[in-house]
Amino acid sequence: MKSSSLDAPYLENPNLDSPLARAAIPIVNKLHEQLADDPVSTMITNRNGVVLSRVVSHEGLTTRLNRVHLAPGHVFSERYVGTNGIGTALASGRPVMISGSEHYVEALRDFHCAAVPILHPTRRTLLGAFNLTTGRQGSAGMLMALARSVAGQIESEIAAISSRRERALFHDYMEACSSVRPGPVLALNREVVMMNEQLSAAVAGPDHYALLDHAREIADDPRFEGTRSIALPSGRVAELRVSRSRREDSDAGAIFRVRVIGRPQPGPVVTAGPARSSLGLVGSSPQWLRAVAESEAAFIAGSWLHLVGEAGVGKCTLVEALHRTHGAGGPLAMMEAPLSESPHVAEVWLREVRELLAVPSNVVVLRDVHLLGDHLRRQLRTLLTHLDRTATGQLVMTSQPSMVSADDQLDDVCGASVEVPPLRHRYGDIEHVVRYFLLKYRPSGERGCSPDALAMLQRCPWPENVRQLESVIRGLARRPSGRTIRVEDLPPECRVSSHKVLTTIEALERDAILRGLMDRNSNVQRTAQDLGISRATMYRKMRRYGIVPSSLT
Repeated sequence: MKSSSLDAPYLENPNLDSPLARAAIPIVNKLHEQLADDPVSTMITNRNGVVLSRVVSHEGLTTRLNRVHLAPGHVFSERYVGTNGIGTALASGRPVMISGSEHYVEALRDFHCAAVPILHPTRRTLLGAFNLTTGRQGSAGMLMALARSVAGQIESEIAAISSRRERALFHDYMEACSSVRPGPVLALNREVVMMNEQLSAAVAGPDHYALLDHAREIADDPRFEGTRSIALPSGRVAELRVSRSRREDSDAGAIFRVRVIGRPQPGPVVTAGPARSSLGLVGSSPQWLRAVAESEAAFIAGSWLHLVGEAGVGKCTLVEALHRTHGAGGPLAMMEAPLSESPHVAEVWLREVRELLAVPSNVVVLRDVHLLGDHLRRQLRTLLTHLDRTATGQLVMTSQPSMVSADDQLDDVCGASVEVPPLRHRYGDIEHVVRYFLLKYRPSGERGCSPDALAMLQRCPWPENVRQLESVIRGLARRPSGRTIRVEDLPPECRVSSHKVLTTIEALERDAILRGLMDRNSNVQRTAQDLGISRATMYRKMRRYGIVPSSLT
């Protein structure tokens, strides 16, 4: 069955600063010179099927490709376009030749495409694809051979770039270590981690893991340079002075000069009940208590508040606790971002915001403001800027940090901005949160958690944060068997190391792989055979989902 319609979404300004784009584009441009006026197009896409680059010298072919939106910025994954060279190569993880009628969309039936996945040279994770498209029926073998050759050149260049990045990072790390007063130094990127003896002596145990987690997240943002202070599980504070290692306009990683302030504080006394903050919220880690205290101070002062945190960290729970404790009996109104930003819907939504804020006793929460489009964001900022703060209700906005730019238009209308930490940074709180949810879903208190199971829960990265942990404990508490939760009772999602938030289909695939490995005593070959996939595909998916076979036994 074919489709007559083509729906390839368009994304503005695709990222051309990735290692893939930097390695591939010069190679593709050189190939373009050799192909001269042949009706062949060369394309580079990222792993999501977004066309990053397209080179074609034949005017007629250019017109035909534009007509079917096979151009930079458009997404040609199987999810949107069905069977096609780019999407099918990315979905299958292997080279494919899709000719004429093999395309799912009829508009593509006149094209012949050879596409080859491009893998990271060391991690072997999927980076994107190289695609050759022509309008002529010709030798499929020759077209595929050329595509394979170019993809191999691109992977070799990515390996060379990675090697240059690591040498640059090592050079800057050694320079930092050999300064007059080096102190603790850390250097890292996605490939390597380096630290000197001073840092190893200064932080150990949970502090060590906390510092690395924070540093990795900072290093992933190539725009960040400056100073960042983080609270460590011991109660100390690590002041990080961050500089970037850059060579030839390429970011090689981050250098951290570390200063640890304070002395370790005695850990909280473990009681039968969960530790709680002054607002009655569960948790006593320094990061969490600081976020709660800063939010409470701003709320009591009547300041408009912007809470920034990943999905599921408890931003709305924190607002509800603030309102319950300090709201003086006024109404709490939660507003979602509008589903549509048509002029009429936007006007109605903005009018509702204005009317709610016009009542001084109201507490108005605008949830997930990062979902607002630029035009509506500007309109909302204009509305809030012109309100008389002395005669309005209390405003709280929530958003996710990865979705908010450094020059966010709404941040400056709030008197305070507080970052709510993800659960993976609240190292000492997992046990308390687990107890809280066990008591909530098993009020009789007859089910506990074994030390090994608790340790596994504490190692889980919890990409969906408290919301995900609650879902896990709710499922465990409702199972009738046994009094104590053991390691083997934990669901597959607790046995991975990936921080990636998965779609429903991805979660099902991950769980099928985990259950297969557990049934086969971590035998990768036999599990792959059971699932009907190759061993290479099995390893690729295990890396993608953060599955380590040795952790399953």
